[in-house]
Amino acid sequence: MITWNLLAFFLVHMSFSKPHTRAFPIADFNDKLKTAEWMVAYDSAAWRMSELVTHVDNDLLARMGREWFCFRGADSLWNGVYGKYKDGKYDLVIQYRIEASDSIKIVEEKPDSIMLISISKAINAAYTEAGLRLGKSYVRFNKFIRYQPGHISIWLLPALQPNEIALYGGEFYYRFDHTGEKILERQEYFQGFKGFRFGKGREVKLEYEAAAAPPLGAVYFALQYRDQFKGVQIETRENISVLSFNQLKGYYWEHKEKDLRKIVN
Repeated sequence: MITWNLLAFFLVHMSFSKPHTRAFPIADFNDKLKTAEWMVAYDSAAWRMSELVTHVDNDLLARMGREWFCFRGADSLWNGVYGKYKDGKYDLVIQYRIEASDSIKIVEEKPDSIMLISISKAINAAYTEAGLRLGKSYVRFNKFIRYQPGHISIWLLPALQPNEIALYGGEFYYRFDHTGEKILERQEYFQGFKGFRFGKGREVKLEYEAAAAPPLGAVYFALQYRDQFKGVQIETRENISVLSFNQLKGYYWEHKEKDLRKIVN
């Protein structure tokens, strides 16, 4: 017969032997995945329309600033607005639309001027806020704009750098009120930039020691550059997520929790 002392020993031993983990935040991850998929679509539309902008006359180019952005109209079609905000007004130079046929056309009707001004203010404020964290930096960023009733959301993530180097380690999110002047919410992550040159035969690991779960920028990195690497692993303080590919499953995610007892604070 097992004595109570021996039974207690076994129970304590089992307790210490069993890994101490925190359940992977799958709901939060799926929300980020949905936003990252929207970002990939945004970036694709922005790249296609911005490529056309490079061919316009120099005098028109001179009238454009960083206050350009994309948005989906009521018909769900992507629009690209290019111009500059100055002295309380938005100088609209050109607007494109990707039609349902996938062709790109110039839009004649002007978008809502209040939207143009509010988003312009928010864009400039977002860059200013991020700059306070970054300091002097030569890293190029992509911006993602989502205009919704009552507020404006802006994400700033590292763009693809020269020589096909993909960066991670810094990302900024700001949610503004409808005027683009008041910040309602902010999420900033900056631990220094790291990067990888494209290579389809290599697996890359994004390290986020200061994060408990994969940040949005990491999920976007994996989706955006998944064709450029053999696999993308995201390692945070509490878990590991891997985006892989095979002929049977296609692209798929796997998540694994870390033993929290092994984490050194």
